[in-house]
Amino acid sequence: MKKLMLVLLVLTTVILFNAILYSQPVPKRLTQLNENQIFENLLIGTNSCNKGLCASCVYMMGELCCEKSVIPLLSILHNAECEEIRILAALSLCKIGDARGVFAVKRSAMFDESERVKRLCDLFYRATIAGKLPTKSFLENG
Repeated sequence: MKKLMLVLLVLTTVILFNAILYSQPVPKRLTQLNENQIFENLLIGTNSCNKGLCASCVYMMGELCCEKSVIPLLSILHNAECEEIRILAALSLCKIGDARGVFAVKRSAMFDESERVKRLCDLFYRATIAGKLPTKSFLENG
């Protein structure tokens, strides 16, 4: 029994040392996604029937602070059937900080048919005016 344990220990040690000494570096991605590709992919995702994918794409547009996404987000804010997606569009527009988007959120706070959307749009608008919403993309930090 002791010999078996010793053999297993030696075998494990040899395998670990070989893995450490002869390991190959993991190759990096050859192509980096640029901002246009990211925006196009997010735009495709917002047109999806999958509400989770659509919501994630709308949220990421706000996180990336992509100026090109203001017009599609305005369309989503005004035309989406799902309250949650309209709320995310309002949040994203406020995070981007574009004047057209902030004004649209202000108007939605007054005129949207859903009380929930009105209330949250009002909160987002007030937070934007007070400067409490971050408007810097996390990609800019490196």
